[in-house]
Amino acid sequence: MRGQQPKRRSRLSLCLAAAAAVALIFWLGSGSSEVVEEEQAYLGKAGWRYLTIVDAGSSGCRAHVFRWRPAPHGVDVDPKHPNMKVKPGLSTFEKNPGAAGASLKPMLDFVLNEIPEDQWASSPILLKATAGLRMVPGTEREAILESVRDALSASPLKFDDRKKGAKVIAGTDEGGYGWMSVNYLLGNLHGDAQPSDYVGVLEMGGASAQVTQVASEKVPEGYGFSFVMGSRTYRLYTHSYLGYGLEQAREKLSSDLARNGGDVEDPCLNVGFERHGDRSDVYDGHATLPVHGRGDPAKCRKAVEQALFSLGGSCAYGSCSFDPNVYQPPDLASGRLLAFENFYYTGQMLGVPRPDASPRDFGTAATEACALSWAALQASDIPRDGSGKEETNKLCFSATYLDLFLEKGVGVAPASTVKVMQQVGEHGIDWSLGAAISEASGLRAKEGK
Repeated sequence: MRGQQPKRRSRLSLCLAAAAAVALIFWLGSGSSEVVEEEQAYLGKAGWRYLTIVDAGSSGCRAHVFRWRPAPHGVDVDPKHPNMKVKPGLSTFEKNPGAAGASLKPMLDFVLNEIPEDQWASSPILLKATAGLRMVPGTEREAILESVRDALSASPLKFDDRKKGAKVIAGTDEGGYGWMSVNYLLGNLHGDAQPSDYVGVLEMGGASAQVTQVASEKVPEGYGFSFVMGSRTYRLYTHSYLGYGLEQAREKLSSDLARNGGDVEDPCLNVGFERHGDRSDVYDGHATLPVHGRGDPAKCRKAVEQALFSLGGSCAYGSCSFDPNVYQPPDLASGRLLAFENFYYTGQMLGVPRPDASPRDFGTAATEACALSWAALQASDIPRDGSGKEETNKLCFSATYLDLFLEKGVGVAPASTVKVMQQVGEHGIDWSLGAAISEASGLRAKEGK
């Protein structure tokens, strides 16, 4: 028995290493998108602790119940974890902030069911809100958070610091956590990775988009994210484009198309699409004006570029993004990049090649989706991932926008490829894993272990 204990204690590290090795082979060009089967990590009680991260996004709050423990390289966090989402998002409580906390009760019941009762009091829960709540005015936002803090402090879980325990995180934190998640799953955070091993990360959410990579030079104030893992300090460049997530980008386009008033001729909605009443979601076009789909791929691309990527002015730094007031490293597009979230979901619905996809691939998919009439689109095999037909109103715009974000936003050449993935091995990519690593590392440091 004594001779087998070390194997038992290190099985998670071995599983992660195996997953990383497979993922790196996958990265280097196998062209296969099949999910790699992994051995279930040992989840015995000895050495494992619990930590819950609540991702309070624009559409709802998802609780991620992680297991973690100290390790020679810092901490091990088991990427396989139970999670649950409750709707709606906290931003919808702007007019009734006092009800926000009560909306979390089913989620809190779920968390308590996943953690042994004798560990409730020692298991932290932290709520981290992102761009959806970030866009709510300050007074209403704080009232929502106070209601949430009341609900969390009333639970038997560890919730020591009201302000830090439930807050709106900066876009740089969201980008940094996403980078940590991807590179942890690839085995790059064990202290022995070389600079060329690290992967830059592009996350396309609903309200914001994050761009993050290892900093190759000193970055201006407001563009950095750093963390300590074991004995190593990691320094990143990151920026969050608030309003450039897929849903908010569509809103910007709809507003721009309506700048002259009257009925809206929308080139990013298919010919035959007509709406005179309430819209089902933001992808139906302008919120209040009548909308007529015109389905023109070239005009859609021109309209998106004009509404979102035509900011004038001279660069305020030595190197800038499409926004002359935003710093972007000159070597960003030349490094290895992985794009996830809406890059993956849109690509999957339209059959964009994966895992290697170029801006041109998204552009080709946009041309196909935009050129079909609304009736033909409904009769086609699109979406090609089995999603419902209610998704079809977004596809012409989404593919066009993602093409332009990669090319104009990040600087990826039209024919160059990035990895479009939503998981490494069998583990999904989510910034909550990075947040758990960061919080677990902080806990370990405080304990001096």
